[in-house]
Amino acid sequence: MAMNDSKRRAELTQLVERRRRELSERPDISQTMRKLSQSSSRNPILPQPQKRSTVRTLIFTGIAVFVMLVCIMGTVAVVWANSVVQTGFSDPQTTVQQFYGALHQQNYSQAYGYFSSNAKAHLTEDAFAEQYGGYDRIDGIVQSYPIQSSVVNGNSADVTVLVSRRGDDGTAQIQTLHLIKSGGTWYIDSIKLGNVVPISSTTPAS
Repeated sequence: MAMNDSKRRAELTQLVERRRRELSERPDISQTMRKLSQSSSRNPILPQPQKRSTVRTLIFTGIAVFVMLVCIMGTVAVVWANSVVQTGFSDPQTTVQQFYGALHQQNYSQAYGYFSSNAKAHLTEDAFAEQYGGYDRIDGIVQSYPIQSSVVNGNSADVTVLVSRRGDDGTAQIQTLHLIKSGGTWYIDSIKLGNVVPISSTTPAS
């Protein structure tokens, strides 16, 4: 009787072992057991984060650098353009031409605005308008004013102009204007009246 029990236990053990091997070899059972093992672990296996593509990173970096360079170049271009414009409209010859252009239009207030602070301190706007208004009444308005020479020395300049008036277009007066530069703009600081010289009747008006 004891021998039969031992034999049965041995057969049962063999049966259990064979069944266990069969179950472990089945893919569905093996996958289920693996998942259960991971879920019951204190440190489950987490999925690894997907690494960003190196090519995509390089592309984004290149775009950012390009945009930054465009912004810098745009700023430099604007600054350069403003500098060119200010230089072109603030040279001493331009100031002189605008001054005599205002006198030609008998706009004494505008012409007076081209004077420096020092010049205005020695001659009021009313006195200026009275003085040049008298010139216009006696000799006629300013007719032409071609520039003969211009010498710039740092923040000061001397511009010589041949000024003719409508009352006598056969002669012109040599006038030398001394200008100073303040805040990037040229202003007339003084005017020296020179000799009256004959001019050709074909001298073009300014």
